[in-house]
Amino acid sequence: MTESEQKRLEELRKKMAQMKAQERAIIARDNERKRKERTRRLIQMGTIVEKYLDCADIADIGEIENLLKIKLGVMDG
Repeated sequence: MTESEQKRLEELRKKMAQMKAQERAIIARDNERKRKERTRRLIQMGTIVEKYLDCADIADIGEIENLLKIKLGVMDG
């Protein structure tokens, strides 16, 4: 392999490494966006549940779950 070919190969490897880093950054931003969307959706759903079940003063999540099951007619088992 000639020196110019080796130099070109090294340049291509550097470019590949840069592109992989860019890909990882894009994926990380997308994952963060999805996490934030999910968190927002969960907060909104919790707010709606709290509003319609009138359970703002109930601290135990198990009690809230049981109340929700009763309201929805869901049976365990």
